[in-house]
Amino acid sequence: MKLYYYRDRLGNFGDDLNPWLWPRLLPAGTLDDDASALFLGIGTILGRSVPTAPTKWVMGSGTGYSQVPPLDDRWRFVCVRGPMTARALGLAPELAATDPAAFLHREPGLTGRPRAGAAFMPHHVSVAQFDWRALCADAGLAYVDPGASVDATLATLAGAEVVITESLHGAIVADALRIPWIPVVCYDHILAFKWQDWAASLGLEYAPERLPALSDREYALTSSQRARNAVKRGLRGLGIARRRFARVPRPDSAPSEVEAAARALRALGRSAKGMLSSDAALAQALGRLDAGVDRFLSLTQSMRSADEPTEARRR
Repeated sequence: MKLYYYRDRLGNFGDDLNPWLWPRLLPAGTLDDDASALFLGIGTILGRSVPTAPTKWVMGSGTGYSQVPPLDDRWRFVCVRGPMTARALGLAPELAATDPAAFLHREPGLTGRPRAGAAFMPHHVSVAQFDWRALCADAGLAYVDPGASVDATLATLAGAEVVITESLHGAIVADALRIPWIPVVCYDHILAFKWQDWAASLGLEYAPERLPALSDREYALTSSQRARNAVKRGLRGLGIARRRFARVPRPDSAPSEVEAAARALRALGRSAKGMLSSDAALAQALGRLDAGVDRFLSLTQSMRSADEPTEARRR
């Protein structure tokens, strides 16, 4: 059975948790390269892009980015991320568990660490819009890079006293580690549905703070594009080829906007607005996930046993 999840070439923490987490939770040999059956875990991936032919086992995934897929007997729903996903797919309400990243609550070494200060985690699409790392340094916050390795990201999150996050899995992991979190929105690409779906699984409401949608078109370019533009600016400064070179993009956000964003982050980091699900709600959600894993292992074991030749079963 092959692990199926969204893969961003630049890395995306929530999706990249899949190959990090599931081998720790499932028996050795459960996941392999056999694409005739797919295992769908963490992510907003229940859409029409999922391959049609294989059998698909769903363990905590969500929907929201596209139309729901046409369902048939090749879909095996063990549990989904939240009640909104369950309703969208026409599933029984009891199949709404929570996001499987909640299992990090039990991961040795992540809880009980010394914590200090606030951390900010942008959405993985937002990192190309502006230099949020530099802004965090100016605001006195730790920067959580959604494209960094899972271990590095977990270490930064686990060391914070409060997590300000535009990334859903920044909030999910903070909540699992019992660290207060503050949801924010900077850009229109943030999908409220998936936040609401997960929050409802823990009895919470999604009410994000708004931060300025900072833009720096020069920062959004690749390093080679920036180098070429620097050469063009130099040549234009010398009065060479003014007509040949197109206008070089300049930062969109005024310094006053950047400073306002830094002040807002600083204020959020010092505030007492952090959200956190109750211990009871998290325990109940983990119980639903545990039941889902047990059900998955029981069903797949029964199917393997049924597929074995009679003589092999006798032995």
